[in-house]
Amino acid sequence: MDRKAIDLTLVRKALAKHNDLKELVDAIRKYEAASSVLAELSDVIVALDAIAEIQTNAMARSKFSGSLMVDAVVTYCRATHSKGAARGHIGATKRYTTAQMEKHRRIVDLRDKVFAHQGFPSEEHGLRWLDERAVVKLVGGDGILSFNRTRANYLAAAVEDLRELVAIAAATAKSLSEERGMSVHEVHLKHADDPRVMEAIRASPFDPYDFFGPGQDADEFWDIAHGKRGEILRNSDR
Repeated sequence: MDRKAIDLTLVRKALAKHNDLKELVDAIRKYEAASSVLAELSDVIVALDAIAEIQTNAMARSKFSGSLMVDAVVTYCRATHSKGAARGHIGATKRYTTAQMEKHRRIVDLRDKVFAHQGFPSEEHGLRWLDERAVVKLVGGDGILSFNRTRANYLAAAVEDLRELVAIAAATAKSLSEERGMSVHEVHLKHADDPRVMEAIRASPFDPYDFFGPGQDADEFWDIAHGKRGEILRNSDR
């Protein structure tokens, strides 16, 4: 069976200089943004699942819960709150209720004022994560300085909030990704005969074996069974 794949990210970059093709360039970029956010929200779910899985192992909980918590919160905020120019804001939180937006605000406060920066948290989660005290111990007339620190391994209330929020945000991102994927197809049809578009497509093949490396991930890339989404989300050691 003849098969080939086109790297639309490379196509977008090749066509970006043509102002009259902005509609196609923007359609690809918007699809990339929604799909990227969906991938990151999937990573959040993986981190939250891992926190739950290690709770019965005291050593693993002590070693890894904190790192998983930071990863889940920072990645969630990257996907739903960050307005970085490289991807843009897709509105993954637009279906949140007022109460859920309050939970979202607590998570953002934890990220902004505790995890990403040493700030002054004002919300419940941020206030509970870390407490540090400089203390002088007076023993037998001698004064000894000590620094005392208590830090949570994870915050059950924050995990519960994230579970609720990420389910809704991921569903929104999935819907947007599908809608924007259809838009890419529709806009491409309008420009399919443009020589610049044809050349950009010709010059932008996608080789899954080069991208993923040889193995199951690359093999499964070509699985186009009915109803199967085309994304492969892989974390490598490189």
